[in-house]
Amino acid sequence: MTSAADNQGGEAQGTNNRVQYPYYIQDQYIKDLTFENPNFLLKYSNAPKEPEVAVNVESMVGKLGEENYEVTLKVSVNAKSGDEILFVVELLYAALVVVGKDLGQEVLEPVLMVHCPFLMFPFVREIVSRLTQSGGYPPLMLEPIDFASIYMEKQRSKTEAPQMNG
Repeated sequence: MTSAADNQGGEAQGTNNRVQYPYYIQDQYIKDLTFENPNFLLKYSNAPKEPEVAVNVESMVGKLGEENYEVTLKVSVNAKSGDEILFVVELLYAALVVVGKDLGQEVLEPVLMVHCPFLMFPFVREIVSRLTQSGGYPPLMLEPIDFASIYMEKQRSKTEAPQMNG
């Protein structure tokens, strides 16, 4: 049986006992944020309508050096009442991802396009929720996104496109 003191002593002897993760998110940050609220007073008009809300989320990856990647979620929200725009949210939320040399190339793209956006999305959801609430509307709670399905669909369309052209 080992005690906590034994474990600490083992770690202090060298870095060989430390767990090396194949990748990790070093930092997360708002890269760009816009909130437009041009017709707030429409909600007090005689004929208020239930707003139509359109949400678009894209994920992008950029390489920063040998082991660093920037994963960015681009979120666009447009809310309308009839033909009038109620509010617009444009958010670029990014993460600096450090990838170890041991991470195989076959899993690199799914990690960057699926797992990292999955980990980032709750923060994006919170930002959009607070922003719409601060703009005078009920908090907009974005629905969960299945980044794996989106990634698989993109992969499927990549493999089908050459077959169609051939």
